[in-house]
Amino acid sequence: MLKKIKLSFSGQVLLALSVGIFTGLFFGEKVAWLNIIGMAFIKLLQVAIIPYIVLSLVIGVGSLSYEQSREIAKKFIMMLLALWALTIFTIFAMAHAFPLWESKDFFSTSQIVIPPPINYLDLYIPSNPFKSLSENTVPAIVVFSLLLGISLVTIKEKQQFLNPAAVLLEAFNKITKGIVRFLPMGVFAISASAAGTIAADDFEKLQIYFAVYIVTALILSLWVIPFFISAITPFKYADIIQGCRSILVTAFASGNLFILIPIMSEACNDIFEKHKLRTEDSDKYNEIIIPIAFNFPAVGKLLAFIFILFSAWFTNTELDTGQQALLAFNGLFSLFASVHISIPFLLNYLHLPSDMYQLYLSGDVLTKRFSTLASAVFLISFTLSTTAYLLGLIEIKIKKVLLFLGSTILIIGLSVLLTQTFFAHFFTKKIDVSEKLKQMQVDWEAPQKIVYNLHDTDKNQFFMPTPEAIVKRGTIRIGYNPSRVPFSFYNNAHKLVGFDIEMMNHLSSALGVNLDFIPFTKAKNLYQALDNLQIDIVISGVQISSEHLKSVLYTQPILNLTTALIVKDYRQKEFSDYSKFTKSTHLKFATIDHYPRLTYIKQAFPNIEIKKIANPDIFFNAPENTFDGFISSIEEGMTLVMLHPAYSVSFDSTRIHQFPISYAVHKNNLTLQAMLNSWLEIQKSTGNIEHLYDYWIQGKGASKHQARWSILQNIINNPEKH
Repeated sequence: MLKKIKLSFSGQVLLALSVGIFTGLFFGEKVAWLNIIGMAFIKLLQVAIIPYIVLSLVIGVGSLSYEQSREIAKKFIMMLLALWALTIFTIFAMAHAFPLWESKDFFSTSQIVIPPPINYLDLYIPSNPFKSLSENTVPAIVVFSLLLGISLVTIKEKQQFLNPAAVLLEAFNKITKGIVRFLPMGVFAISASAAGTIAADDFEKLQIYFAVYIVTALILSLWVIPFFISAITPFKYADIIQGCRSILVTAFASGNLFILIPIMSEACNDIFEKHKLRTEDSDKYNEIIIPIAFNFPAVGKLLAFIFILFSAWFTNTELDTGQQALLAFNGLFSLFASVHISIPFLLNYLHLPSDMYQLYLSGDVLTKRFSTLASAVFLISFTLSTTAYLLGLIEIKIKKVLLFLGSTILIIGLSVLLTQTFFAHFFTKKIDVSEKLKQMQVDWEAPQKIVYNLHDTDKNQFFMPTPEAIVKRGTIRIGYNPSRVPFSFYNNAHKLVGFDIEMMNHLSSALGVNLDFIPFTKAKNLYQALDNLQIDIVISGVQISSEHLKSVLYTQPILNLTTALIVKDYRQKEFSDYSKFTKSTHLKFATIDHYPRLTYIKQAFPNIEIKKIANPDIFFNAPENTFDGFISSIEEGMTLVMLHPAYSVSFDSTRIHQFPISYAVHKNNLTLQAMLNSWLEIQKSTGNIEHLYDYWIQGKGASKHQARWSILQNIINNPEKH
């Protein structure tokens, strides 16, 4: 008779993860609906977290006596700050292991969104604790809880509050445990949905996150923290890693640190006993410190920073030094709560996509074991060092400290180098983003045949091309620049495409006429042809310019573009802050010959020389050091640098400057201008301009969606097999 096998809870979770991944791979996008169940489970997990952290902090701090709190507080905080600093340094240093992939893509409106200023008073001062609780303002909640716990220290009748609070804390703990019972179901739903929908290149990036996370966790667990403790206390490296081996293995296997707290206290007592340092005071401190420290962010929680840094790398968001410092500072406070509260808070704080959190949950089952291992090492090490500090056993030997610092920097540096080498060998960037642009095509074909007249037209009989005359003629003549990506350009099939080209296709359908596209490479010739009535409309990102106000009529603005510079990759940061350029800095910029916002550029750069060129290719093909940059817009520039990967778009985010683009008609053609304005209103109200903006400017849908590969679709139901 077969013996019934009973899986442990951690085994059930791992099984659910494995089955979920297989289900996603088998059914593909057919199981995308499981994401709803996964998100519902996530929200349930967060039900009791905030009240639990409030009560646990209040009870943990408030249960101390005044003498205990005075004696412990200072040295507790100093050791905590030291270990936090080491951990954060290691994490942010290891973030350099993420591959240095060049990633140029279409413009995104998030690039020019100025983040709202952060109200640090509201973030950290709980002037209205109930508001902080309702809005999940974690730092303010933590400050409130600590203040309440500290105030209870000197109150004699505090047990009247602490006893029922402990009961309530246990109730919240039971709520969480009750929900956690369904963790395998939640993990199955999340992993199945992720495996069935995640794109191949996204999965490759997720593997990179796992690798950096695991390497960082092992460096902290097996070197940085235990070696630091051995450098300043009488205890040895082996006391923590070998002496507490069973605790560390259990922490890794179970993924549960809470159940090990009593065992950790006894393990710390045994280490003191081993070195003949055990006293009643050492036992007392060990018993007090571990449960209090458990409520503070341990190394395992701080490893969540790796995911935030990965999310920034994943979404091509560069965090400067100031932002990284604020991430560390604000993240510490937010991590007093669960990572399930902290990560969404930090993603929102840094304006990173909120749906990245689902990626975190997909890998949490794997990373949780390494984070729990790191937290176990942290709690044991922190308790040993703080108790030793309280007993006067800390000894700072310069030789030992320098050896620790030098070896740690060497190990981190080698780890970054080896990880980067590994990624460079096994993970390569295969996608040529310029192909997305070159393969784009118009979605709306005019019902009449489109004639592409590649030669200048002869002068016809001079008559004003009013809408009636154009309809009677049966053809509308459009002057355009063939090098104005993404407004008018040729794709790899040598078809004329772009935002303005597709707009003209819609216009020809509305009027019931054919299209003649006449190319011009110089704005001067383009406007001269318009004045000679050889063309009816000028397109290709026409910028409303005061220079031409007397010679043409502009339609109402179609879009607003944002002023920017195109510079060599290595100079991108140099031009991200205009304030450092003075009259002593001479610069030479190129621009197409009808760019109208030179006044703004001249104000930003006091000593510049501007040369007008016919098209951007002249700039990109110019000899090295001919120009310092090319004046353009972010929207157009992002597409240009896709075609020229050695260049980047740069702009000062504190000086966002926009200008309108439209179409131009003859200076006396008021009826055509009025008709175009009315037609543009219709295009705006029906959402057509927004749709074309998303496609041509932001590149949404530029890569045709392909169904996620699945066993069912690509192997079992593959018609090519039969």
